[in-house]
Amino acid sequence: MWRNETSIELSWLLDKLPRYKRIIDCSVKDISNTHRKGDVPRNGTILLLVIHAQKTDADCSVFETFVMKQVPPSGLIASARLGLAREAIFYDQLAWSLRTTDGFIPFIAYSHGNMKDGSKVILMEDLSDDYVDSGVLFGPGNPNNWNRDLEKLIATSYPRNVPTSYEVANETFLAMAKVHAAYWRDKELLQEEYSWLRGSSWVNGKDKDSWQASQGMIQSMWEKYSSLEKEATVDGSIRWDSLVRTITEKAMKGISWENQLKRLNRDSHFSLVHGDFWPGNVMISKDNIEDNEECSSRKLKILDWEMVGESLLYIVSIRNYLSNQSSF
Repeated sequence: MWRNETSIELSWLLDKLPRYKRIIDCSVKDISNTHRKGDVPRNGTILLLVIHAQKTDADCSVFETFVMKQVPPSGLIASARLGLAREAIFYDQLAWSLRTTDGFIPFIAYSHGNMKDGSKVILMEDLSDDYVDSGVLFGPGNPNNWNRDLEKLIATSYPRNVPTSYEVANETFLAMAKVHAAYWRDKELLQEEYSWLRGSSWVNGKDKDSWQASQGMIQSMWEKYSSLEKEATVDGSIRWDSLVRTITEKAMKGISWENQLKRLNRDSHFSLVHGDFWPGNVMISKDNIEDNEECSSRKLKILDWEMVGESLLYIVSIRNYLSNQSSF
């Protein structure tokens, strides 16, 4: 598929993008670290493709941009261990139903993933011109905004009317409630063909070792944090609300496979969940998309479904959505 590190074989693109009858050229730019959090670079994971091509229904050539997500050779082992290829499989097998009904799944031109070797390739629409991640609307107190020029980002994205964090959160939760309702207690997801979903085997009462490994990682993180907290200075370098800390401590001590099976099983209130649901993965349309001032008229796109799986839900959230669905 690759000619070299910066050029893709045009015949491969033409095969994966039947919307074109001819591809003249394609430039590639690595944007993996543009909005990277942390100190470890992730070169080659997210690319911007500018395709110069002729569409099947047009005589003139056009330039179109796509975002390409992939796993470079250096990341295949980790991807296979973490199951990151499931995002590509989700777009290929499940996302179509959500995309056609609610539109908050980005347009995916091509998607393929392999859970065994960790490889994945996703070609999706480029949202950068018309959308901004909703995290910019949650204020400077959000750690993910500490090194961002929020004033400039908000001013350029919303010159007429800035959505409030409440409006954005409300629209976002309503969107995900539709996902949860669509797959509420759907035992079809527990079939072998969907075993790539996170938690599928656990809901079926299988794969105890992998569940204990995942929970053990969380417990180890908590133990490390607790030791650091005890060593923290009086200046408040580490400080939690006492009630939150007590609840978390109790939760850590209560982790067990037996308790897991009592809560999450084939007869519990499970559904499809995103798995990495934070404002940075929710894109909201800028003012140049929608002229209406109400936040409810804005468009959402939910990205990064690498952790998609099956998990327990509080039934009240689903009931609230179902009882009020006529208002959407």
